[in-house]
Amino acid sequence: MVPVVKNFIGNLSGECKLDVFSGNKLEISSSLFKVSNSLKIEFLNWKDSFTPNEQIRIEGSAIKENGNNVDGTYFATIDDNNFSGEVNNGEFSISFKSPSDFLAGNHKFILKITEEEKNGEILNYGEKVTFLNVLQVPISIEVVLDKKDILPGEKLKGKVVLHDQTGESIPRVEVYVAVKNNNGEIIKKIISKTETPFEYLVEKNQSPSIFQVSAYSNDLINGADFNILENREISSEIINRTLTLTNTGNIFYEGDLILYIGLDNVSIPLSLPVGGYERYTLSAPDGDYDITVGSLKKRVSLSGNAIQVQKINQTEYSFTPFIWTFVLVVLAFGAYFIFKKWHKPHTFARSKKQKNVKKISEIRSVHESIPVFDSKKKVELSLSIVGTKQNATLGCISIKNYPEISSGQGNVKETFLRIEQIVEENKGFVYQNESYLFFILAPAITRTFKNQKVGVLISQQIKNILNEHNKKFKQRIEFGISVNYGTVITKIESNKIQFMSLGTLITTSKKLASFSLGKIIVSDKLLENMEEKIKGDLVQVGSLKGYKLENLVDKNSHSTFIKGFLARQERDKLKETNSEKKN
Repeated sequence: MVPVVKNFIGNLSGECKLDVFSGNKLEISSSLFKVSNSLKIEFLNWKDSFTPNEQIRIEGSAIKENGNNVDGTYFATIDDNNFSGEVNNGEFSISFKSPSDFLAGNHKFILKITEEEKNGEILNYGEKVTFLNVLQVPISIEVVLDKKDILPGEKLKGKVVLHDQTGESIPRVEVYVAVKNNNGEIIKKIISKTETPFEYLVEKNQSPSIFQVSAYSNDLINGADFNILENREISSEIINRTLTLTNTGNIFYEGDLILYIGLDNVSIPLSLPVGGYERYTLSAPDGDYDITVGSLKKRVSLSGNAIQVQKINQTEYSFTPFIWTFVLVVLAFGAYFIFKKWHKPHTFARSKKQKNVKKISEIRSVHESIPVFDSKKKVELSLSIVGTKQNATLGCISIKNYPEISSGQGNVKETFLRIEQIVEENKGFVYQNESYLFFILAPAITRTFKNQKVGVLISQQIKNILNEHNKKFKQRIEFGISVNYGTVITKIESNKIQFMSLGTLITTSKKLASFSLGKIIVSDKLLENMEEKIKGDLVQVGSLKGYKLENLVDKNSHSTFIKGFLARQERDKLKETNSEKKN
């Protein structure tokens, strides 16, 4: 046996053969064998993409050409960061935390492993080069406006910039933009993309104030203010010999306006509110004159004894005696017919009609003072919140005769409180928007992502409650119900819930519910995201698709859940009935 050690073979490597000589005579020759100092390196849990500030762990193995494990040292380099450690029995583990400001993109990762003698001389060596991809992570959002001061009637232009960990821009990410007035009220909603310009037209008569543009994306929110300037402007119009001056600015106009008639000029004192106007009659010696006032220039034929500008009284009527006579005759005939109509004998049918008119007026007066739905829990719809983004189940009840039932009388209010109780028992919340009542099952509150089936069951129970109400009480509730699925953002603070609907979730739900007549329409979006199936006919509402719910086809494993849900609602209903009897 001949030891293959460095002292014996030196730097010899590759395909080798051992020959034994006696003098010049070859006594024996070995078969070919390979001498190599290369090491084979493999990664066992390789992850080629990571985020800044992430703890990275890379494990792997190193073996020699003969299959034996390596005991040595590793040296790793990524950009300017170096790591080293031991390789024991052919295994190594590298752990490091990526910098929070790591530049997004590919970074070269170099790993070297050596096996050395006691004197430090390298026996075996291996190297592996690969790339690690650093992802872009949104860190901040910025609203960039083309200018901070803008005149009424101009377009404000801007864009939203989303910055990553190194301040670089992240393009074409969906962003929600809200333009708010000086009271913080949203007056314009815009869905855009980062780095994509958006526009907002400032109303011509908008009073001077400070508005704000807020942007929301990836749980980040920021805003920028812009100032609507004072605009002192008078528009002029000449028709025949009549000059009309209108305050088209956004502030009260107080001052003199110079009117040029040919080579002469007249100073007109003005005192006009926003939108106010005054009319003047122009006269001059017979002839054609160039009229100039403000930006208006026009050639007009005038007549008269001298140059004169006379203000027209707005309450003055230039009726001729003949026209006055005609008007008086028409008024006399009208008064005669009205007198005859209202002095006919009072019939039963007419009395009944007047009675109905009185009832409608009473309903309207009550509608103005008493809300139909008064929840103890405060729920607000907002566009500018930072909260939990999730896919939620949303139900919508369209109250088709809302003006008629808005007084809450005829047990209407009690019926809607029953609906709220059922929703809250299933960890949902209720929000009213005019004649629409929404119930939302959000995972952040229900603590489960599977709310679709519960939403359908709740809608069935609501339908039963409303049908039961219409059988028991004279005051009917005309309704339609839809169940939809989409993305919302929720924020919970003590007894207050704020939520924001993304995309067309609420609009679509309203359309489906408005189309329904006493039925439940389930959107195709909800069906795509629930395990159970339903029986029902296809419904087409414009470009929207839904299904008129007849029955929920559930798996056997969930039949107990449905029975339990319905049984619980029946028990609550029985308790309520018994309570009413006792009272």
